[in-house]
Amino acid sequence: MFFMGHVYMNIIVKGEKGEEKLDNVVVDTGATYTFLEEKTLMKVGAVKLPTHVEVELGDGKKVLADVYGVAIKFEDKEVPTIVLTFPGTKMVIGVETLESLGLRVDPTTNKLEYVRPKGMAYFYQKTT
Repeated sequence: MFFMGHVYMNIIVKGEKGEEKLDNVVVDTGATYTFLEEKTLMKVGAVKLPTHVEVELGDGKKVLADVYGVAIKFEDKEVPTIVLTFPGTKMVIGVETLESLGLRVDPTTNKLEYVRPKGMAYFYQKTT
């Protein structure tokens, strides 16, 4: 029998005012987006987008979340990503951010691994 464990990331969040290092942020492969506390987003100067998103929590409760754009750095790789926040947010890294970083969780080791060479991916092929 196999039991999933928790996977954590140490990241740097960057915005227009600066950056903040966040240690041991939970990776949630069931979350589409990354969620961070509003105080962190304000501190770094995250760019607020003119929209809100309804989010369904694990307990079925629905909340309205604000949407921000930031850069997230993991190890030596930095990518732009969407971040959501609402009162009581628990910090998690979602799959959109993992995909942007080119990472996945290996379920056999509970570790992050790169699934492509480091760097942003754009696989456009011109058809003739």
